[in-house]
Amino acid sequence: MDGKDAKDGISPGPQDQGLPESDQILAAHPRFAPLNAALLQEGVITAERLIGLLGCSGLAGSTGLLHLLLSAGLVSGDAVRHAKEGKKNSSGAQMLDLLINMGHIGQRAMAMGSAVALNISYTELNPEYLETAAVRRMDGQNAALWEAMPVRIDNDGLLMACADPKKVDLDRAGHLAGLRVHLCIAPRTLIMEAIDRWYGGETQAHAGQPIGLLDLRGLAPVSFPERVPHSDLSVTVLLNQLIVNAIAKRASDIHVVPDQRFLHIHFRVDGRLLEEVRLPQHIKNSLVSRIKVVAGMDIAEKRLPQDGHIQARMADRLLDIRVSDVPSVQGETMVLRLLDLQVGLVPMEDLGFSGGDLERFRRNVALPHGLILVTGPTGSGKSTTLRAALDYIVKNQFCHVLTVEDPVEVRMEGTTQVQVNNRIGYTFPKALRQFLRHDPDVIMVGEIRDAETAKISVQAALTGHRVFSTLHTNDAPGAITRLVDMGVEPFLVSSAVSLVVAQRLVRRLCPSCRIGRPPSPSEERLLRAMGQHQPVHQLFTSPGCPACNRTGYMGRTVIYEMLTVDEELKQRIARCEAASVLRRVALDRGFQPLVASGLVQVIQGGTALEEVAPYLEPFMENS
Repeated sequence: MDGKDAKDGISPGPQDQGLPESDQILAAHPRFAPLNAALLQEGVITAERLIGLLGCSGLAGSTGLLHLLLSAGLVSGDAVRHAKEGKKNSSGAQMLDLLINMGHIGQRAMAMGSAVALNISYTELNPEYLETAAVRRMDGQNAALWEAMPVRIDNDGLLMACADPKKVDLDRAGHLAGLRVHLCIAPRTLIMEAIDRWYGGETQAHAGQPIGLLDLRGLAPVSFPERVPHSDLSVTVLLNQLIVNAIAKRASDIHVVPDQRFLHIHFRVDGRLLEEVRLPQHIKNSLVSRIKVVAGMDIAEKRLPQDGHIQARMADRLLDIRVSDVPSVQGETMVLRLLDLQVGLVPMEDLGFSGGDLERFRRNVALPHGLILVTGPTGSGKSTTLRAALDYIVKNQFCHVLTVEDPVEVRMEGTTQVQVNNRIGYTFPKALRQFLRHDPDVIMVGEIRDAETAKISVQAALTGHRVFSTLHTNDAPGAITRLVDMGVEPFLVSSAVSLVVAQRLVRRLCPSCRIGRPPSPSEERLLRAMGQHQPVHQLFTSPGCPACNRTGYMGRTVIYEMLTVDEELKQRIARCEAASVLRRVALDRGFQPLVASGLVQVIQGGTALEEVAPYLEPFMENS
């Protein structure tokens, strides 16, 4: 039979028609149930083999599924009564679900029993290896509605695996597929995993949800070392739990990294990579496929890098998750960048600039024209600083603000934000040229990456616009010479650039467990190398506590150097002086280097000396 006329598997056998339902259930082969249960308990026979033997004996089709399960000793009469008490007046199908949910029987045994009772073939569905042509014959919404998954196209038409044939509308399925549909039975968990993997957000589990929206409401963090997932854990649940754990630990990124033995899950917390859990190797492909499906990526492409996008809803926030997939010899590695859409912009006062530098930054931001650059490596908070500047402008001036970014990560009110799209040729230079015809007052360029972007940005700053952008250089003077190296004329750079901020983020000591201690002799030498010639009687450290997840750190703070391009520097830049010369001139005129900002944070207890130490090497060499 193909399943269209399949009974629900719980109707009484012909010999029991006059009995109440509960008595009909317990009347099915009562003599053999204890023996069957004993054989199962002793390991003499497997549940699957026993079900098969009962089916071959003629039980299939002559009795219901519950009778079969009782006869096989897979469930007891007490278990059935327990399920009945749990849901009064439930139909047989509902009670079967209760037996599974209460742990009286597994999904696999239930599916095998159903296949025997209904005389339909059973398949051990592998959610990863299905026939793509078959999957494309059905839409995810109906697959989820029917809890049925296309498996393959054969001589009889389209084979679909289901948990309950009664739920499948075979006429509609055949119309949608353009083929005759016939059914087999598989465990419901495997079917739903396959639907999640192949159709993802298309299933519309929640009305109105867009593709790629995960609903994480109601989930709480768990301790993975105590609950390492096993083969029965749904990758859907696993992915959701990883995201919830990452948010609870303030992680900015989730790394999925395979090796020969494990699948490593790392969280980046306060800029440092920490191992969250090691998963069994066999879960690798399933988890990667699940991420790809939800992120709208090509599940079959394993050779080329891909990018994707997920949104996740929690109780009090909406997350934007950027997914990057890079193939490697060990397998596909993935990074999920977590962005909290509910987090507001950082006010300029909270950027971490000292009083005098904050006022200098505010004054330059308010100038009617000029180029302000923020420089530093990836992840140093450059975009946060620029957004704070734009937020200050929007709140204090009525003007036209345009931004071009790759990608737009944070929505800002009062601005027109544009995202580049290299696939269609919409690049930074093309957007900038269009901006100049769009009557802007303020332009923010996410990053100056090439000579054309650099030249247009400088030209815009020289023609009455305020321009903000970022560069990747080690220090503030280096940003000046980088523009020259990109092909911008030195005299144009000297006239356009008004301020350069170079910054880094260092971890902030946890205030809950921070303690003071005397500095060691080596630390005293390091402090002197930093320029601290007055004695320091106390440094701070944090041993770790529950509030900071035993790391000793809670959040990050900025260390920076701020270079104002005055007349002396303008002349030096126009003469194409080297960055080292510009730095020396600036130091003579009161410029405070990055290390000085770090020293203040160390002495005040904002961060630890070892956090700032990596930026001291040039000073150690010159001391």
